[in-house]
Amino acid sequence: MKRASTLARALTALAAAASLALAACGSGSSDSTADATAADKTLNFVTVYPANTTDAHQVQASFILNSGAVETLVGFDPDTLELYPWLAESWDTDDAQHWTFHLREGVEFHNGEPMTAEKVMASLQDSIDVNPGVAAALTIDSMEVVDEHTLSITTADVYPALISNLVHFNAVITDVDAEGDLPVGTGAFKFDSFDIAGEAVLSRNDSYWDGTAKLDKVVMTANEDSNARVMALQSGDADIIYRPGLESLPTLEADESLTVDTVSGTRVYHLLYNYSGANADLWNNEEFRRGIDALVDRQSIVDTVMGGQATVAYNVFPGDWPFSPETTEHEFGVEAALQHFEAAGLDVADGKVTRDGQPLSLKMATYVARAELPQIAQIVQDQARQVGIDMEIYVAENIDEYLPQGDWDLVTYSLLTISRGDGAFFLNSAFGADAAQNHGRLDDPTLQSMLDAFNKEVDVDSRTEQTREIAEYIDAEAYNSYITVPNESAAFKDTVTGWKTPANEFEFQMITKDLDIN
Repeated sequence: MKRASTLARALTALAAAASLALAACGSGSSDSTADATAADKTLNFVTVYPANTTDAHQVQASFILNSGAVETLVGFDPDTLELYPWLAESWDTDDAQHWTFHLREGVEFHNGEPMTAEKVMASLQDSIDVNPGVAAALTIDSMEVVDEHTLSITTADVYPALISNLVHFNAVITDVDAEGDLPVGTGAFKFDSFDIAGEAVLSRNDSYWDGTAKLDKVVMTANEDSNARVMALQSGDADIIYRPGLESLPTLEADESLTVDTVSGTRVYHLLYNYSGANADLWNNEEFRRGIDALVDRQSIVDTVMGGQATVAYNVFPGDWPFSPETTEHEFGVEAALQHFEAAGLDVADGKVTRDGQPLSLKMATYVARAELPQIAQIVQDQARQVGIDMEIYVAENIDEYLPQGDWDLVTYSLLTISRGDGAFFLNSAFGADAAQNHGRLDDPTLQSMLDAFNKEVDVDSRTEQTREIAEYIDAEAYNSYITVPNESAAFKDTVTGWKTPANEFEFQMITKDLDIN
């Protein structure tokens, strides 16, 4: 779509801000929903996070990718975590810096325009121009159209991670020259209307290159209130809801007209430490970090806070993925914690920890967008109290705006780690120097050196091995405390077929051509 003027964008932003609050309160049903549901095979879907704009390259949630209206050059298999050709039929490179992408022929945008190398280059350039995160993730230095279906891309340096980063939901391919404000992509469904304060109505794209979708229409809304999503399903307003609240799962599972589908997720809840704040001397002390880690009752958190809908984690890549490190022993308990605190140079007497004769006080941030995180903070706070450490819990309204201020010691946090094929995106964004997600400003030259070597490694097997070695190093140094991998769930009516619950919402379509309703 053609980009609006600065004033228009400002007005759109104001409207988006107002609409987010409305969307959080709404049930996802409206007059236009009723109109849409009057059509044959119309499916109503309620996800969690609304779009803040209709611009696919700037939207801060994955609503547009999830809609099935847009696609990326490279896809990501949810079962194997392997990348696969999508709008790019293939690609090749001799040095991981100069790339040639061979685009799929016969693909059209929703407005009938053919998907050419010129169009793809314009789309990628737009995503880079308007989104610094995409620019940093792709590191594209230049692009050149070779022929109608061949695009040459040169990255700023040797960059094997380019392919996996093209999965980014803001790197979707759209016709940026299209008129209007609706995203014009190449997917199985196209936007008929898109009100970020209410709903998006999509209809089947009869010219879809990969076969015709089974549904005629989809009405998609978002509501951050898990109870509201569940009520929408139970009342019949929704056919599918993504991520019902954990407390509602037994009720939904007992309803014979509904199906609850649960898969292991690809994010890890963890404690992130602040290595550059007021207590940097403590967090840069390995024994102190091990003492805090020993206060984390992982199994209790899985059993109580997570209701069993999670698995225990001890490192950044838990599980049996090719790049997962061996699970090492992590001590748990007050006695183990006290031994580490004493080894860290703190005073330990009568089962309590002090520093320079004074009680130790720490500030632990958390946020409610993921309801389990404040509860995890309370459990850690209770354990710390047993050894005399006072942890003040601060609930941030916007955690990603709060953390850069640096006024915190640790935070209950959630990140996608088991992601994008070989973990490159997570490792670089969470541990790289000045990286966006390195909120604790960890600065370890050895770790940075390992990342630099990894980022230049081209061989797939060697990258996998280096990923594992970096994960082992992070575990050995006790950088942060990795706690649990939450499951991802969806609930839907028994009339729905073809639904596949994704391991996370950021890297996959949810509305697909195979989705159907009877």
